[in-house]
Amino acid sequence: MAGKIITDSIFRIGDMLYHIECQSTPDGTMAMRMFEYDIAIALEKAYKGKSPYCVKFPMSAVIYLRPDSSVKDFLSLQVYFPDGQALTYKVPVINVQEYSLDGIFDKQLWLFLPFYVMRYEKQLKQLKGIKNSRQAMKPMLNELQEMNIRLAECAEKNQKFDAYADLVNLIIKITNYLLNDKSTLKKEVRKIMGGKILELHSEKISKKVRAEERKSAISTLIITLKDLSIDQSKAVEQVMKKYSLTRSQAQAVVQANW
Repeated sequence: MAGKIITDSIFRIGDMLYHIECQSTPDGTMAMRMFEYDIAIALEKAYKGKSPYCVKFPMSAVIYLRPDSSVKDFLSLQVYFPDGQALTYKVPVINVQEYSLDGIFDKQLWLFLPFYVMRYEKQLKQLKGIKNSRQAMKPMLNELQEMNIRLAECAEKNQKFDAYADLVNLIIKITNYLLNDKSTLKKEVRKIMGGKILELHSEKISKKVRAEERKSAISTLIITLKDLSIDQSKAVEQVMKKYSLTRSQAQAVVQANW
């Protein structure tokens, strides 16, 4: 096909293709663009098949990030064919701001969390001239506190500190963008969100680095002992003593590096 259509996200689960687009606000041309994207996706897949061709559209949806009462449940357009056939093309719409914090955690919609604070965007813009911004935005800060606690619990339960740390950093990044020049609130958000998850992530990285350094040091010692023509059994004894390993552990690591 000529040209290339760039979409936000296309992925496959089993035999089904999924196409997701994200929008911050409603766009009058979004239905047309989704139709264009889906035709391109469907044709690309069809061309890989054999005649007679089957043009199968992906499962698509549009995710709106900002609150907007004008957002409908579906985007649609009519397609008319020369023989008189008429089809309605419909794409479901997901409004992130319609989901509560409980709903997001219950359904594990983790990528909705960074955009959760957008529901406070209007209030943030009205903070100009207000001295106690922290008190004014206490509901937002309280929800971020709850979000962080629940994320920390999920991270410990699933032992996926890297993924959750990335998520927390994205939440901080988007919140900072919304806060703009409100340095006091930025510090407060960093204090709230930069807690246990990031500490656990940092600790995990430190442990990994220490483990790699220890492994490298043991290998260096064994290679040195070998170069000095030290008997392998004596090398095992030295590794056991220096690094507090059991005999079987020392024998295995010496054998691997001898």
